[in-house]
Amino acid sequence: MKRRSFLAGSITVPALGSAIATGALIRDPHLGWLNQWLDLQAAWRKSGENTAEEKELWGRAAVIEKDMSSKGAKTLQGALAQIEWILAATEPEDFQPGHRQALSLAFETLSQAA
Repeated sequence: MKRRSFLAGSITVPALGSAIATGALIRDPHLGWLNQWLDLQAAWRKSGENTAEEKELWGRAAVIEKDMSSKGAKTLQGALAQIEWILAATEPEDFQPGHRQALSLAFETLSQAA
């Protein structure tokens, strides 16, 4: 189910529940990308500054970031992974006032529904 379809109201609430329930059957790489990105960030923080390792980790993370920001999620879990990535990758000053808090609240609500 595409976000636009949901926003346009072209599906019913039972159909939405069915789409979420069957979402586990759909292959969605976003959660895997998130976990890889988190691992790369942890390794990057431990790497030496201006080293080949640091540059390699940064480059690998950049590829994942491009995928996370350019490929739509196919499942609720994938969408949650995208939101979690945004929250982890940005500093509070990167948001307009209230945006980070609203995004965090949306993540919490969707997590409970997952």
